[in-house]
Amino acid sequence: MKWVSVNNGTAQESFELWRDDKKLAAISFSSNTRVARFVSNLTKRLFFFEKRGLLSPKAVIKNEYGIKMGKLELEKPGAQNGLLEMDDKKYHYTFNDNNDGAFKVYDEHMQEILFTCSFPTFGKANLHNRSFLDTKLPSLLLVSFWFSFQPKQNSTTPLVEFAF
Repeated sequence: MKWVSVNNGTAQESFELWRDDKKLAAISFSSNTRVARFVSNLTKRLFFFEKRGLLSPKAVIKNEYGIKMGKLELEKPGAQNGLLEMDDKKYHYTFNDNNDGAFKVYDEHMQEILFTCSFPTFGKANLHNRSFLDTKLPSLLLVSFWFSFQPKQNSTTPLVEFAF
């Protein structure tokens, strides 16, 4: 799977999630808030994102009801790897190890890759002057991981298209 930026000149930043040649989902971020609208053939959701912590920075994802769904913690400030927690389960993640924009989630013991997603437009060059948590990446990573573990509907169900 990979996220592709599809900004269309609006005040919102939009991305589409693709697997091979099939669009799986779309997400749109408001430029002034940390709110995202997510649309797929499975669901329409609203997510809220928060950046927390000074000494131990983390990104938190909440659902439309304000209930915490998960978080992404950096191993150390400036790192692009760390701990991901979703539905009270903990995983390890790495991002951009080989400057390829790949996000990989491992089991608790880092023995098995459970999830991989690429972000080709977010190479090291785009991140070297910004904190990893100051980008849309943590939000996209958390939503991608959440989406990958949702029960799948019949694959012949068409995607619902929405203009944000």
